[in-house]
Amino acid sequence: MSNDIDYRSVTCQASPNIALIKYWGKRNEELILPDNDSLSITLDLNDMHSYTTVSTSSSMICDTFYFDDIQQTKLSERMKKVLQEVRRRAKDNKIKFVEIRSHNSFPASSGLASSASAYASLAIALTNLFQLDNPQSTAAYLARIGSGSAIRSIYGGFVRWSSENECLSSCIYPAEHWSELRIIILIFNSSKKPVSSTDAMQRTRETSTLFQARLSTINDKINKLIEAIKIKDFNTFAKITMMDSSQFHAVCMDTYPPVIYLNDQSKHLIDLVHVYNQMDGNQIIKVAYTFDAGPNPFCFIRQEHVDEFLSLLKYFYPTMNDDVHKHVSNVNEKFSSINLPIMSNVLERIVLTKIGTGPKIIS
Repeated sequence: MSNDIDYRSVTCQASPNIALIKYWGKRNEELILPDNDSLSITLDLNDMHSYTTVSTSSSMICDTFYFDDIQQTKLSERMKKVLQEVRRRAKDNKIKFVEIRSHNSFPASSGLASSASAYASLAIALTNLFQLDNPQSTAAYLARIGSGSAIRSIYGGFVRWSSENECLSSCIYPAEHWSELRIIILIFNSSKKPVSSTDAMQRTRETSTLFQARLSTINDKINKLIEAIKIKDFNTFAKITMMDSSQFHAVCMDTYPPVIYLNDQSKHLIDLVHVYNQMDGNQIIKVAYTFDAGPNPFCFIRQEHVDEFLSLLKYFYPTMNDDVHKHVSNVNEKFSSINLPIMSNVLERIVLTKIGTGPKIIS
């Protein structure tokens, strides 16, 4: 804490969002204007979040950035761009520099949307610190030019990011609308992914023959998904979400050279979900998956099926780490009828969470 008389500080907490219909491709790289609309769920702050403190005073001689209390040697170009825009909009021209301290409660750069929560928390903190005009739309703009999908983490609940006009995001339904929906995140690999989303998107736009075909289906899928969310039709919700995930990764594979985010564990989970959904011989889908640009699945499930699905995960992904399956006591032996291999010690962590209500100013 500084003793400077003009020292000011704001801390914001924001959570990642998980795209049900993916954003993939930018028609404007500089302003991060998306090629298509996207639809997402913002996660609960208590389970996954970025925590960012931004401070300023006249005694600071340069911008500094600390991640997990380690000073970074330089600011990224996107962070510089965000700060440049803040200075352009700020009314207080005397204070020129900031100190940014940020950390995540979950792994970064591994397909878990860490950049979305990081830039959302940064954007909101900066907007409040410098008391910028039109705070919500300003924070959304700053978040977007930092990391496109961060614009969706400005809100809680179900969020749509438009590709039209000013490309703003909006809350379609609040978290309370579908309060029994749960999200189970399986972290198979927390390592940094081999190809960044930014590089992969550009490569896709330049080389994929399936890319334009995917764009032509997006709005129809979003409209159908919004209707399913409205009436809480989980079967339709699940089917559209899983099919868009598969289509997104097919486009990545169609890129040259191909971008491959899914690993053997990802593919195993896909097979496991479909077999599990068919076990009871009825038409009720119990669980749905989606994968962002990484190998780690996000599974959507209603509260009534959570315990059984967690038991299934413990059966097929046993591990020596007792913390991984801490939510499970017993394993149902009926899963032995599933003809898939058991994969031991491949699961690093399970996060059980729900839909979040959005960012929060801490101080």
